[in-house]
This record gives sequence, C-alpha cells and structure tokens, in this order.
Amino acid sequence: MIPLNLSFSVVSLLAVAYVLYIFATLSRRLGAVTKMKPHYRGFYIALGLIAVSLVVSLLPPPAAETDRGLYAAVYHVPLILAGVISLVVAYRYWGWLFRERIQ
Repeated sequence: MIPLNLSFSVVSLLAVAYVLYIFATLSRRLGAVTKMKPHYRGFYIALGLIAVSLVVSLLPPPAAETDRGLYAAVYHVPLILAGVISLVVAYRYWGWLFRERIQ
C-alpha cells in the first residue's frame, strides 16, 4: 500500500511542473512579442530539476541514517534550485507588472 503522503508529494510536484510549463509557454510568447532574449529556457531547466525531485520521491526511503542526508539533499536541493531559477526568470519576464503604476 502506498503511504498517503507519498501520493500527495507526487501530485504536488506534478502540479508545480505543470505551472512551470504554463509559465514557460506564456513567457516564450511574451518574449517573442517584445523581442526579449530567450530567458524562458530557465523554466525548462527548472522543470528538469523538478523531474529529478519527482523521481527521487518515488524511490523508497533509505533505512540507514547516513543515506537519509544524501536522500534529502538529492530531493531538496533540486527543488530549491528550481524555485530560485523560476523566481528569477519570472521576475525578468513579468516584473513589469509589479513596476507598473496607476496614473
């Protein structure tokens, strides 16, 4: 039987991957209109990092205490990097929404 928290972990990572794909598509279109450099590729890099975390979350957790640190690093480090990359790329494309002021 699959633990309930494992299925939530997988579903949440799939949801984040889907949102990143939507951001990549929208940013690619916005970049094509505004003639920006293709920074949207960072979203695809973040998608790859999310995929690494997704694969690691499907593996059985290690029994040894020394392996748990490596397991956590391989799971959490790609998630953190994906978040940072996504935040930077999203701000690059969509930051004008924050800077826009009502006159």
